[in-house]
Amino acid sequence: MPSFASDVKSELVNFVNYRKCCDKTQLNAMLKIRATLSENRIDFNSTNAAVTRKVLKLVKAVYSTAKTEVAVIRYKKFHLKNRYIIRIFRDAETQSLFEEMSINKFPDEDCCRNSYLRGLFMSAGTVNRPEKGYHLEINSNTEEVGKFVKKCLSQSGFGVGLFQRKERFVAYLKTFEDICDFLYLIHAHSAVDRFEAAQNLKEVKCNVNRIVNCETANLQRSVNAAQQQIQDIKIICANEKLFKKMDEKMKETAEMRLKFPELNISEIAEKMFLSASGLKYRFKKIHLLANPKDRWKEFAKKRKKKWIRKKN
Repeated sequence: MPSFASDVKSELVNFVNYRKCCDKTQLNAMLKIRATLSENRIDFNSTNAAVTRKVLKLVKAVYSTAKTEVAVIRYKKFHLKNRYIIRIFRDAETQSLFEEMSINKFPDEDCCRNSYLRGLFMSAGTVNRPEKGYHLEINSNTEEVGKFVKKCLSQSGFGVGLFQRKERFVAYLKTFEDICDFLYLIHAHSAVDRFEAAQNLKEVKCNVNRIVNCETANLQRSVNAAQQQIQDIKIICANEKLFKKMDEKMKETAEMRLKFPELNISEIAEKMFLSASGLKYRFKKIHLLANPKDRWKEFAKKRKKKWIRKKN
């Protein structure tokens, strides 16, 4: 099964630049980050056949008479991927290409900048599936090229980071907005649609989980309150002195609670044609009657509040 990064690169391979300068800048970027430069030739290495074909196509489009060679290294053991090599030889036409390979310069025009970023990603970029997480990176063989890639992304307005992984230097993007904007700039529109769909799905799941958690917490609080109220009523009914202290309203409330133990306060209040706050007050009186210690605590709270008011 191909990776998500391979799918993105397959989409980019089919994109056609509208200007020849964009073809040139994209080719320069692809060779800059992935090729090795010697005195008489440039060697481009890749394990992606589609990207290799794109490089060869761009070479023929920009330097029509350039001398090139293509080689394939096949690995029979360990089921390793084939490696494709394109060699571009130095001549009068490709002399400018060899000179630009040694210069770290980001294009000035917007169309060429987008083509340059597209070339960087196609040659040495990778991106996670949006369902797993948000991470896009571009690998470089040297620290100098890694810093240059970071500079290119920074000048394009992205929040980019740089770190070293073994012998490679990795420039990376970590936020949903930066990755979507980058993919949109390099014309990977199908990938952007997939990222947005994954983000919407995550938001829906988070909202559903939040609602379920709130409902579960409310239900648990209602169950705990009902159990406490039933326990208070049983304590009062078991004590004749406490039972005599109950007025008609409290008795009516206790009867309704024992009759409907599964209902919450709002539902019982609706059946009794009362407000929820009024019914809460009745249950509070029942609780204080059944628990004398809590009654003294309530009395102390009231005295403290009065003292604070007088002090202020």
